[in-house]
Amino acid sequence: MLIKRIVCEVDTANVKAFSNAQQWGALSHVNGFIKQAGGWRKTADGLFTAEIISVWENRAAYDYFMENEHDSIYEENEQKAVILSIEVKLYEEGEQFIHSLLHNSDFRYEPDWTVLKA
Repeated sequence: MLIKRIVCEVDTANVKAFSNAQQWGALSHVNGFIKQAGGWRKTADGLFTAEIISVWENRAAYDYFMENEHDSIYEENEQKAVILSIEVKLYEEGEQFIHSLLHNSDFRYEPDWTVLKA
């Protein structure tokens, strides 16, 4: 299992725009995709930090998606315009790792950001 952790900093004025643009439903039909979820994490610097976790069957499926499908979805949802910074990390971990990322007191889960395999 491959886990992708995306961390985006967004300024206060663009929180709603980022959230509204978090439209990744097209992932549900991508081969090798399992699930995506995310939300906001509290930060001390006054910025908003969005964290999105996506789960993939394996690295090959993820690489295929990145090479062939990612950019068209990203450009269509217009999120790029409201992101101050973005950091992406890949992990090969299990379910417990995902749980620890998404379940703590500093994280506010956003149900509308969830995408499930169709």
